[in-house]
Formats: sequence, structure tokens, C-alpha cells
Amino acid sequence: MENGYKEEIEKLLKDTDDINFEIRRLKRENDNLTAENNDKIEKLQTEMESVEFKMEDAFKKTGDDKVQTKMGFTTWKILNEKIVYNDKTIEEIQIKYPGEKDVYIKTSYSLQLNPLKKAIEDGSIVLTEMTRETPDKKFVYKYTGGNK
Repeated sequence: MENGYKEEIEKLLKDTDDINFEIRRLKRENDNLTAENNDKIEKLQTEMESVEFKMEDAFKKTGDDKVQTKMGFTTWKILNEKIVYNDKTIEEIQIKYPGEKDVYIKTSYSLQLNPLKKAIEDGSIVLTEMTRETPDKKFVYKYTGGNK
């Protein structure tokens, strides 16, 4: 087997070791950079939360529903009312309104909320085992970069 292939195989074996070493080095470097970047991202997210808190506080102090500036705007987003129900609500519909249960009950554990909400609003159905919650307004903002 002294036909020159032995040296070529030795060189190729050494090449694989060099390549594997470089791959391991780059993976370690990636891990370090990823950890470093994750720390930077976490700090920036904390800073963003602080800035958003200060902006919301300043917005509240204006007493306005919307503030438009050349850099963007802040406003209150009105959130949809929530219907809070449980198993007793479903039982109540089955007992009080058996003919309409298919309209209001989706499955044995969930309701068809849109028709149920309409029926409650127009007074055609009254339930004691259900409540409606109006959530607080949500602060939102948009940075437009000076473009109106």
C-alpha cells in the first residue's frame, strides 16, 4: 500500500481534524455571541418597558384620548367586552331555553358568543350564571418617524 495513497489519506485525516476543530471553535463563538446578544436584548427590552411606562404616564397626564405629534401618536384602544361563563351557564341555557340551545351552545363546554351576546343585548335571553366584563382601555402608540 506504499503507492502514495497513504500520505494522501494521512493529509485528509488531518484535514478532517482541522475542519472539526474550526467547527467546534465557531460553535463556541456562536454560543458566546448568542449569550451576549441575549443579554443585550434583555437590557433593551427592560429599557423599552421603562420608556413605554413613562410615555403612558405622560399621556395620562394630558387627559386626552389621543395625542398626535409629528413623530407619531398615542391613544387608548377600547377593548371588546368579555363574556365570562362556566358550565352552569351552559346548563342554564339548556334548562331555560331548550329550543334555542343549538343557537347558543357550540359544544358541551363552549358557547356561540356572538348570537348569545346579541340575544342578551336585545333582552331575548336573561342569564344569571354569566357576567360581562368591560376591560380597561389599553395604551397604544405608533412611531411614524416624523411622517404624518
